[in-house]
Amino acid sequence: MAWRELVTCALLGTERQAPSVAGDEDALGQVLGRLDEDDREGALLRAAGVVALWRRAGRRLADDPQSPPPPCEPDAAPGCGRLARQHLALLLQGHDAELLPEWLEVLGAAGRRVPEDCLPALLDAGAKQTALRPALLPVLGRRGRWLARHNPAWSYAVETIDEAIWQTGRFEERLALLRQLRVTQPEQGRELLAATWGEELVRHRREFIQALATGLNPADEPLLDIALDDRNGEVVRVAADLLARLPQSRLSRELTARALRLLRFHPAGLLKRDRLEADLPEEEPAPRRDGIADPPSNGQLGEKAWRLSQIVAATPPATWCREWRRTPAEILAASRDGEWRQALLDGWVLATQRHRDADWAEALLPLHPDHATLTAALADVLPPARFEAYLLALLRESSGGGRASALVVLSHVERPWSVELSRAVLEQVRQRIRQDKQPDWWLASALRGFARWPPPEYSEEAAAGWPTESRQWRQWENAVNDFLDRLRLRRAMREAIAQ
Repeated sequence: MAWRELVTCALLGTERQAPSVAGDEDALGQVLGRLDEDDREGALLRAAGVVALWRRAGRRLADDPQSPPPPCEPDAAPGCGRLARQHLALLLQGHDAELLPEWLEVLGAAGRRVPEDCLPALLDAGAKQTALRPALLPVLGRRGRWLARHNPAWSYAVETIDEAIWQTGRFEERLALLRQLRVTQPEQGRELLAATWGEELVRHRREFIQALATGLNPADEPLLDIALDDRNGEVVRVAADLLARLPQSRLSRELTARALRLLRFHPAGLLKRDRLEADLPEEEPAPRRDGIADPPSNGQLGEKAWRLSQIVAATPPATWCREWRRTPAEILAASRDGEWRQALLDGWVLATQRHRDADWAEALLPLHPDHATLTAALADVLPPARFEAYLLALLRESSGGGRASALVVLSHVERPWSVELSRAVLEQVRQRIRQDKQPDWWLASALRGFARWPPPEYSEEAAAGWPTESRQWRQWENAVNDFLDRLRLRRAMREAIAQ
């Protein structure tokens, strides 16, 4: 008897349709055949119970003619201990999930691999979070790689890449393949994309061209140059941005030459200082393939000033120092009274981020004291020692909490802190609590994120010196305890992996 027949009988009622409990000759039919058909209601209920149990138990699967895959070879790398496994289980359940990349990195540094029973969850996480893969792939072990071969969604973890996915896979699978190739074999990834570029859907081309940012190199220029002619403005914008990061590309060289014609540097004479003048670009008789989009509708610059800023943004910042034999700070000072200073500043900021020019970043930072996001982006260009020196100085300057305080800047930059910087940050937080003002709810929330960056061994020292006598302490207490708990967890994670 099928489950559907029982449901129909129950809906119609046993008076209108009697349940047929005559069974087949199999085991289920033999049980149903022993039911009393005269008791219609009882027979229906008993049959439903029997069939429900049979459905839950399932049935024997048909024989699979295919041979099972060869078993995985034993892993050479050791696993991790019980406590480390417990920490991983908590992270995978969503508790302090932001610490998962760190846990994986520490595990890899210790030469260990993840537990077998956690492999499916970790492979799923890597499929959804591409940023997790650099830490995950080295610790999957042989079994993780073996398992990944049996699920297309985990193809990113397969050592031998199946190029057939590019021809037959879904968009998500093809994008994952391209991103994977750009890490390991950038030329192969570019060639696959170039072969099908003209056939790709408009809504997919932006994601595909953005994937070239990984492993970007001069050989990518021809494909990026083709993308400049795309009818989708976002594709053109991304292609132009990537070409601007290649100083020897046609686009970068042409825009640099235009920038040098538009900006005129006048060296200082007697009793005078350096002076920088800029001309706005003239209207072009025909459209240029320069990737410069129309200005945003809510922008503060006019159309010509916007184009000037974008031309400067496509010019490597070191060009100006080489041409004019001045430091970035001296060039910025020379532009101080210029009519188009804001357009130049906007362009220099973007160029500095594109080319990761630390000298220009250091010179530009003092000019944006009230813009926390921009300050953070420029500070992130600095190498570790200069980054810490800048933040320590900013902490001293912004102890009152005004302007773009160092605490706000630090909330936008994901970098490890030294013990010295950790002490300075927590001391400023303690000062805020001692001021007996209403809690800064933004800072109370940011504390939890801050716990990712101090050295884990700093956890004991971090627990001391909090102003528990402050009238505002009760409103800060939970946030501080969350910070300390997370810092202690990071230390415990490392100790457990090392065992």
